[in-house]
Amino acid sequence: MSTYTTSVDTQDRLLERPTHETSITAVKSIPISTRYGYVLVTQQGTSGRPVMVTYHDVGYNSATQFHHFFSFSEMIPITEHFTVYHINAPGQEDRATPLPSTSVYPTMEELAETVNDVFNHLDIKSAIAFGVGVGANILTRFALKYSSKVYGLILINCISRGLSWFEGFSLKWPTQDMPQQTWTDPLLTYLTWHHLGYETQITHPDLVQALRRHLEENVNAKNVIKLLNSFLKRTPILMERPNESNKNSNPPKSLKCTVVNITGFSAPHKDDVIDTNDKCDPAMSSYVEFADCGGAILEEQPAKTAEAIRLFLQGLGYISHLSIPKYSIANRLTEQAAEYKRRNGPASRAPRRTSAPFDAADSGLYGNDSHGEDTDDDQNDYGNELQLRVDSFEDRNVKI
Repeated sequence: MSTYTTSVDTQDRLLERPTHETSITAVKSIPISTRYGYVLVTQQGTSGRPVMVTYHDVGYNSATQFHHFFSFSEMIPITEHFTVYHINAPGQEDRATPLPSTSVYPTMEELAETVNDVFNHLDIKSAIAFGVGVGANILTRFALKYSSKVYGLILINCISRGLSWFEGFSLKWPTQDMPQQTWTDPLLTYLTWHHLGYETQITHPDLVQALRRHLEENVNAKNVIKLLNSFLKRTPILMERPNESNKNSNPPKSLKCTVVNITGFSAPHKDDVIDTNDKCDPAMSSYVEFADCGGAILEEQPAKTAEAIRLFLQGLGYISHLSIPKYSIANRLTEQAAEYKRRNGPASRAPRRTSAPFDAADSGLYGNDSHGEDTDDDQNDYGNELQLRVDSFEDRNVKI
């Protein structure tokens, strides 16, 4: 099995507070009462700016899923230009008290209604929604029902299908002890697979240990199991690619906002993400797959994820002033042009090209002919010819 290098921090990031906390990354807690129970919302960023709303995956919460990520160096330029509200599902915050045994946990549709209650309480007119796993499913349902309140959707490992018979069969063993309301080894194993997939568990055992410690020490097992049960009983999201027959349907059967679906090459829910992307309007959606990543996108590749989010937001008209980070294609082309001039003299003009590996200068792709003379393409000024390949997310799918 292939191995790869990622940006996973070997320190136990799930169990510690963000480092270098500033006024931008500091967290403010906002308790909100909704029609389906109490939820805790945490805020990062300065108030009075464009709003981004996040929703976590099962077994995580705002602290362990998003606080570190939005404090990451590549995300700080984005965090400081948004007011970010992180929604915790009922009973999922760190060291939450157990929910009453007699309480009925909200369904996925009802959790989407709690998102609307949060919007109303905080007087949010429109926002960028950012969800991971179960949170992506909830925010997609919310965007379908309240399309005017969601300007853009960032979905990581979104599952829009209902529980398949195969998935139900594979879950029979790990979930058979769930009425005990305590962690069992099969259940921890299932959640580890749900978040990481098989390959990440092999290549990053430290991340597996951090996740299991987080589940055992940070969150309430009884409450997490209630959310997991709700997710396992989910109904399919009634969404389809827009066409003449459904474009005016009420409620809408297609997302009206711009969407980016993100997953990893070895993510356990990759097929589900592709299925979700196929249901979106191709003119308003894109698919991003990280070739060197499993299921834990925010932990394994935070820099690349921040780059994808930056491009998505710039496509919506936000933060257009931000410089190009190291992972962008345009920056790589510029570096290659500088390397070409270093090798061939400052007066040389690097030829135009559309794409090539980072070491293209060594591979002859900046083609000189057999006599050592520049080809016809070399006659064009590189500064005028270079086309930034960072196109709109609306036009193409991306594999990073």
